[in-house]
Amino acid sequence: MCAAAHGWVGLGRIVYVSSSQQLGRWLSEWGVAPPPVATLPIQQVVPGLQVDGPWLEMESTMQALHWRCHHA
Repeated sequence: MCAAAHGWVGLGRIVYVSSSQQLGRWLSEWGVAPPPVATLPIQQVVPGLQVDGPWLEMESTMQALHWRCHHA
């Protein structure tokens, strides 16, 4: 998701399942290179926007999807 574009056009509240911080941690644990871009919290990219997430109940599901992506 591109929080900057979301905030720029004024779409309002962002709801997300997993964060870039979580992804960075998973990639590091798996020995995968970090993303080629800075991973910033949504609140830092779009200050003042209502943000809900991460949805911790879905963390293992998202981690499994990323695992498949990086270990295919």
